[in-house]
Amino acid sequence: PSGYALVANSKCANAATGKRGFRDALDICAFTARSFGVKTDEVLVASTGVIGAFLPVAKMKKGISDLRENFLKNPCSPTDFADSIMTTDTVRKISSFGNFWACAKGSGMINPDMATFLCFILTDARLAPGMKKIFREEADVFNRMSVDGEMSTNDSVFLISSMKKTISESRFRKDLAAVCGEIAAKIISDGEGRKKIIEVHVTGARSEAEARQLADFLAASPLIKTAFNGESPNWGRILSRTGASRVSMNTEKLSVYICGTPVYRGGPLRFNDKNLRGLLRKQEVSFKVDLAAGGGECVFATTDFSEEYVKINAGYLS
Repeated sequence: PSGYALVANSKCANAATGKRGFRDALDICAFTARSFGVKTDEVLVASTGVIGAFLPVAKMKKGISDLRENFLKNPCSPTDFADSIMTTDTVRKISSFGNFWACAKGSGMINPDMATFLCFILTDARLAPGMKKIFREEADVFNRMSVDGEMSTNDSVFLISSMKKTISESRFRKDLAAVCGEIAAKIISDGEGRKKIIEVHVTGARSEAEARQLADFLAASPLIKTAFNGESPNWGRILSRTGASRVSMNTEKLSVYICGTPVYRGGPLRFNDKNLRGLLRKQEVSFKVDLAAGGGECVFATTDFSEEYVKINAGYLS
């Protein structure tokens, strides 16, 4: 869909709210259209927050009216918008590079396909026909990150352009890739209760699709995530999860690496436990599985599970 106006709200997902929720969203679109002189079907909406809660329609209409009447007198800054969409986020997520500026919200319930993640990308670039495909390709980085393996009801990435500037497709891709990559990194860095940032690398898969399937499966493992939180080189959990994935593998040649240290290759390997535990004490850690079955490869970003993650989600109404 395309449009000329976008209304975003936090604290209320307006999901699982039935016909009333749909009517409320249409009411907001119609009110915004009248306020800014556009058509109702040219207004886009984005909501995030508690599932099952209804939109505070009167409050939203007042905010829209205030914005229309006072924007030129007291304009909001982009950081004001970035702050307004935060829920369990602890920091705002903003990125700018070349012809693009972006902001996003997301901290928990992050898993392909994006889940509780809203991202707004602004540009002056005129959108040529081939750029839609580039946008989908570069935004795919948001489908290679996972905080907790949980999906949600609300997720969107919006690309909004003034169409004022002509740039090449190569420049469009480079600038867009930079902001998407930085936003994805900031989402993982602010993962709920995060103590570790974990890079999950799968190589030697029969295809890229199978590598991606396994990387996603490994990134969502509570046992692997808690092992990294405890700074434990428990490669058996990685191996067991790999075997449960049903992707093709050469079990006699399969290899596992933790923080670059080979720990398994068709059988257990001797390694310096003290040195490896020292590497695991770092904030950014990694593990790799080589399936030895082909040339497919994928890299995922995820986080550990901590006591803080449990506390946050034990008390969050959703």
